[in-house]
Amino acid sequence: MKAQRILGEFEAFALRGNVLDFVMAVVIGGAIGRIVTACVDGIVMPTFAFWLKETQWERWTLWQWRIGPVLSAVFDFLAKALVMYLFITKGVGALRRRQGGGDNVRTCPFCREAIHPEAVRCSHCGSQVPVPGIPLE
Repeated sequence: MKAQRILGEFEAFALRGNVLDFVMAVVIGGAIGRIVTACVDGIVMPTFAFWLKETQWERWTLWQWRIGPVLSAVFDFLAKALVMYLFITKGVGALRRRQGGGDNVRTCPFCREAIHPEAVRCSHCGSQVPVPGIPLE
């Protein structure tokens, strides 16, 4: 009886919307991470090595310090951040603009957060915001 109750509670927990949203975000985030890594490893880093005219720059040393792995990690981070910015931020923004999604958001004049175009109250600060064509009460 107790195991059945625990199983029921677990099922209710696991099938809640926010848990499923989290699971989907992790799976999609992992897939996007692999795409970004493939772009960086296959395009950005070989281009960087070509510009340096050296393919073994990860082995560089300065006195007794191995700076090659440090530079490699820094360049890898910067390249991944650049690829994510270009593909995800700019790419998704372009898709939203093409679908007309950019026009469906207003900005609250008080807290400057994005709000629904028909909202009469800001969900962030609670201020009453004017809606074009609808008088305030």
